[in-house]
Amino acid sequence: MNRDLIISTVFRIISYLAFFVVIAIFATTIIDGMRHFSLDFFIKPPLDGMSSGGIFPAILGSLYILGLTLLIAIPIGLMTGIYLSEYGRNSKLAELILTAITSLAGVPSVVYGLFGLALFSIAFGFRTSILSGSLTLAIMTLPVISSAVQEALSSIPRDIRESAYALGANKTEVIFRVLIPYAKLRILTAILIGGGRAIGETAPVLLTGAIFYSTSMPSSVFDPTMTMPTHIYYITMAYGENAQWMAKGTISVLMIFVLMLYSIAFALRKRMSKIK
Repeated sequence: MNRDLIISTVFRIISYLAFFVVIAIFATTIIDGMRHFSLDFFIKPPLDGMSSGGIFPAILGSLYILGLTLLIAIPIGLMTGIYLSEYGRNSKLAELILTAITSLAGVPSVVYGLFGLALFSIAFGFRTSILSGSLTLAIMTLPVISSAVQEALSSIPRDIRESAYALGANKTEVIFRVLIPYAKLRILTAILIGGGRAIGETAPVLLTGAIFYSTSMPSSVFDPTMTMPTHIYYITMAYGENAQWMAKGTISVLMIFVLMLYSIAFALRKRMSKIK
């Protein structure tokens, strides 16, 4: 009994230590960047060789790409998850799709970027654009959403399906009026996690959708745009010490945004566990 207590105490201490180290790193980075926040930082483009101005084009560009990415990935991921759970159980095609999803989840992001560059930017002629970057990120986000939908629907008790069928509902009505609403919290959580990953990616957007500098907003999805991750990369790689304040501020904004998405996802998961 004493040995179990000692082991559990050691693991608890290690867990708390890891938690506080991560929190300390996040807090230090965010607070260091927040020192550079101002109204101009959020409403102006970079000026004077990144030594003044702000990151408004990068913020808006990140939101453009994130919005279009989710607009593409959510319907495809939802349909894929529904097929795997409700239509393709134990079929060869479903096994092939599951294998592909599992494989895609482990592919490095730079490989997605090279794929998007070759297919969307060059082969399809979209060039460096919001559309190319969004399509690339949508493919990268697809495994997260589709696997979460499939697991959420598969975990629903069979009694719920049978009750709906007993009331005269057909398969489509059962899926979209019973199962999807029942699993909506888990699906929304997966979408938020996928969105948090997409907005923080650098390599795929760097190769397909981002430009180095812009003072104007893109007029269509076929135009390139600045994004926060690529802006951080360009500043740290190409500019001196007098521009690093902008990189620190951009990092802080990006981390706050990602933390907000993950906090909402965590709150939804907590609410879901209480409902169960």
